[in-house]
Amino acid sequence: MLERFYIVNIVVEDRQNAYRQVNELLHEFADVVRLRVGYPVPDENMAIILLVLKANNDTVGSLTGKLGQVRGVKVRTMPIR
Repeated sequence: MLERFYIVNIVVEDRQNAYRQVNELLHEFADVVRLRVGYPVPDENMAIILLVLKANNDTVGSLTGKLGQVRGVKVRTMPIR
């Protein structure tokens, strides 16, 4: 399958309850993560995570689908080329 780069923006709106699940999923898909930048905002109980992935469409869909099922998490994906 064709691999390409994707940018994934993750907003964790309920950091206290959702962050552990998000980290577990990111660890599960660590082999396709090329860059990860996290910006915690503890005063607002949220976090913003930016990922650059190199993967096929099915893998990206699997990760973002699982992230999207976590309560208090929003995910946006943008393919590059």
